[in-house]
Amino acid sequence: MSALNRHDITQAAVVIIENASGAIRTMVGSENYAVSQINGATQPRSCGSTLKPFVYLDAIDKRLLTAASLLPDTPDAIRDEYADYDPQNYNRHYLGPVRLREALACSLNVPAVFTLSRLGARPAFYQLQKWGFNFPQGLSDYGAGFILGNAETRLVDLAATYAGLARGGTAMRAKFLAAEHQPITRIASTEATAIITDILCDNEARQRSFGTRSALAFEQRIAAKTGTSSGFRDAWTVGFDKEHTVAVWAGNFEGRPMRDTFAVRAATPLWATVMQELLRRDHPLDSPVENERLVRREICKATGLLPSRLSSARMSELFLAGTEPRDDSSDHFAADGKLLLPNAYSRWCVSRDNTIGAHVRSEFRITSPLPNAHYQIDPVLPASQQMVELTAAFGGDVNWFVNGEQISARQDARFFWQLSPGEWQVRAVSRFGTSEETITVE
Repeated sequence: MSALNRHDITQAAVVIIENASGAIRTMVGSENYAVSQINGATQPRSCGSTLKPFVYLDAIDKRLLTAASLLPDTPDAIRDEYADYDPQNYNRHYLGPVRLREALACSLNVPAVFTLSRLGARPAFYQLQKWGFNFPQGLSDYGAGFILGNAETRLVDLAATYAGLARGGTAMRAKFLAAEHQPITRIASTEATAIITDILCDNEARQRSFGTRSALAFEQRIAAKTGTSSGFRDAWTVGFDKEHTVAVWAGNFEGRPMRDTFAVRAATPLWATVMQELLRRDHPLDSPVENERLVRREICKATGLLPSRLSSARMSELFLAGTEPRDDSSDHFAADGKLLLPNAYSRWCVSRDNTIGAHVRSEFRITSPLPNAHYQIDPVLPASQQMVELTAAFGGDVNWFVNGEQISARQDARFFWQLSPGEWQVRAVSRFGTSEETITVE
């Protein structure tokens, strides 16, 4: 506790659960129970970011997102979904487009709330209850902010739910007595849980938030997640190896804030000390193994899609079979090699946070023919020489239709169509949208 006192922290609690059985092997409720008479392991406290892995797990398992999905980390990303809620990152800086893997590993707030909007707050809240979180209040009391720590949980329940991740996606309440029976329920697929666990082990993915030398950076494969409540009142770290889950809370029982410190400097060093001691007998986690339901693919780091010649960095990523990317990233880079982003990133692109020089993609549109263009067939020239060039801006591969009939399939964004008398509806379709123009030929 002496190391914590310099952060104005007077209390801590530790729970160790055996993953296979769900049995509590160690519970330390306070620095000195004889003095405090409080068991911090069973007191509900604001849980910070510790719920985020379960929301991402639900989104992956429902095939709404993948670990490679690009999520928006911008100040205005979720205003359309939650007009009365404005989550911010702790340092007021935003990464722009960020893959789910990095969003979770770095514990970014905006992508987590964006993911919640995809799932629906109420279904996600109920799913957390299935895992074993016993929230003192209902969703209407917390709002969407429950995913960022508005909701309270007990340290013992947090340890039990993370032990469920260690078991591959099954929920079981913590056993206080050896003879106690607790039912076990599958909540998530083994494969989706393996992806989330792999992210929680990924030291490289969390570097932008935690650096390379934090107490989370084990050489062995150990899953870990931190959480810091608003106002710096509670610090959490929870994680697991193959045999045990360790959960640590640090703070003050009366709710006095810590001295402007985060969990990684408050709860994590104590958690790491306990985990290192366990690893004298325990085993690190195994790496995920591909099978017919879990596959690994090389992706472009910037886009999360298949690599193209413009992909400057590549990486290997895990996917539920059937959710791996099919398209490459070539349409997502400008001629100068910079990333092209949808209009939703326009404000971020002109901010100081845009250190990658990303551009906003201009609106997909037909550039030829012009709107309401009028063409006259020359009676002298051969018909085969009287053509109009069909072009579209920022479309990549484009399918062209004239009066509903497809005249090209997966061509470049330009095509020549032979003129024929009549009024024609020209339509261009690409992955970035649809554009239509009407022309007249006489």
